[in-house]
Amino acid sequence: MARPPIIAIDGPAASGKGTLARRLAAELRLPHLDTGLLYRAVGRRVLNDGGDPTDPPTATAAARALSSADLARNDLRGPPADAAFAAALAIVHAELAKSDQTN
Repeated sequence: MARPPIIAIDGPAASGKGTLARRLAAELRLPHLDTGLLYRAVGRRVLNDGGDPTDPPTATAAARALSSADLARNDLRGPPADAAFAAALAIVHAELAKSDQTN
């Protein structure tokens, strides 16, 4: 059985990535994963716990503890979540770069 394709869409903020991704997933009948929402949920969880979203162990622990309820929150958009999102994104990118160097 062939695996379905994985399509990643990257680009600057507010460029329509999410809209394009949702439409493409619907058209091709593929699952859609909003990674921006995941990063925002990690950042929001860290902030709610009183942590520092720029601290890799704190952000990693928050990511591992995410639940579906974290992704359904109404406060994942806006300045506090945006700042935490940026910090979480930087940590993920750094971790991926480390992983690429060891593989």
